[in-house]
Amino acid sequence: MQAGRYQLQEVIGVGSFATVHRARDEHLDDTVVVKILAENHSLNPEIRERFIAEGRSLRRVSSPHVVSVHDIGESDRQQPYLVLAHADRGTLAQRVTELRRRGWRPRREDLLAVARPLAAAVAAVHRAQLVHRDLSPGNVLLASAPAQEEPQQTQEAEPLASALVSPDERLLLADLGMCKDLAMNSGLTVSGGTSGFRPPEQQGTGLVDFRADIWAMSAVLRWVGEEADLPPEMDRALRRVLKRGLQTDPRRRYPDVAAWLAEVEQALALPVPPGHYPPSVTPRSGDHIHSADPEKTEGPRRRASPWKRGLAMVGVVLLAAALGLLGGYLLRGSEQDVPSSSADVSVAIDGPEEVAVGEPATFTAQVEGVDSWVWVLPTGGHLADEEEAVLTPTSPGTAEVVLRTHTPEGAELEASHTIDVTEE
Repeated sequence: MQAGRYQLQEVIGVGSFATVHRARDEHLDDTVVVKILAENHSLNPEIRERFIAEGRSLRRVSSPHVVSVHDIGESDRQQPYLVLAHADRGTLAQRVTELRRRGWRPRREDLLAVARPLAAAVAAVHRAQLVHRDLSPGNVLLASAPAQEEPQQTQEAEPLASALVSPDERLLLADLGMCKDLAMNSGLTVSGGTSGFRPPEQQGTGLVDFRADIWAMSAVLRWVGEEADLPPEMDRALRRVLKRGLQTDPRRRYPDVAAWLAEVEQALALPVPPGHYPPSVTPRSGDHIHSADPEKTEGPRRRASPWKRGLAMVGVVLLAAALGLLGGYLLRGSEQDVPSSSADVSVAIDGPEEVAVGEPATFTAQVEGVDSWVWVLPTGGHLADEEEAVLTPTSPGTAEVVLRTHTPEGAELEASHTIDVTEE
């Protein structure tokens, strides 16, 4: 069967409206994918236009992790078709299913190998003012990385020894047929998406924005991470991140992809206990992400803090950026005038104003109206969502403990507590 200059070969996918063929581009002598609208649906102007709109949407998105469209055409039978890049290594759903048959359990490297390119792809979709609305493992493809390109990890990220995505592969986000154009629409939409990965607001008629994709991304990562082989502390941290991403109320989710990925990265950057993984997959000793000692991480050397963490904080999840990466507000100083309350939301800190060197000090979060917050500690570290922070000073001076959060509408709130440390 022929579609323009493309010789259609075997069927590699069948959907409700279209059939996907592996095909040969006779002019370029290359393998491509041709997605062709079913003949009966080609007579429906609405479905026809929606199909063509998918190709236009793909052309608007610029990312190495989104399937590229090479051509749009029409067959002799007036069936529109899209010519797409060929993902020669199947889908994420197929890869995970096959690995699980062999007893595979995902590790942190596998989760990051999915989260990073998926976030890059969805962020590109959002920059084009589109909401994907159908993120699922079946719509995430695996392809051989072009020889002239580096592996999928970015220059800023450490190389990943992932059994799920090999270094010579890259993840590609496909199927923008359900996408919503926020630049042209109010956000009102109808039910759509894949069961198990469909945000609550897409169960029926409702308002959909970028946060629908945040829910679906969290669902995909949760599915990939089922029965993950993670240290308990790392597992708890990741579960906490995904729980927020899967909130029923979109206002309680992360506001954008960058915030979501930052928290995923921090949860999976917690130190891995020695011996947790076999030597063949133990992270490199020089890899700062796995270092349990913040003084040994790469980057500028820091002066030793006059504070140390108390025993009451054993088992607490330490996140280097945690909630504060929402908009980057942990990266700013405390010199800005940020309120401690707004409407029904407030934050405050209860704790001693004076403490002696070597005496543990307990600080309690008094938070109303939100489920998530971050402690900014004198040590330079951060704690997420803990009711208490226990610190022990090791030298005299003055220090400040800060508590930060966001209202459901995204406004920043902050409370600070100054402590005078005296000699014993």
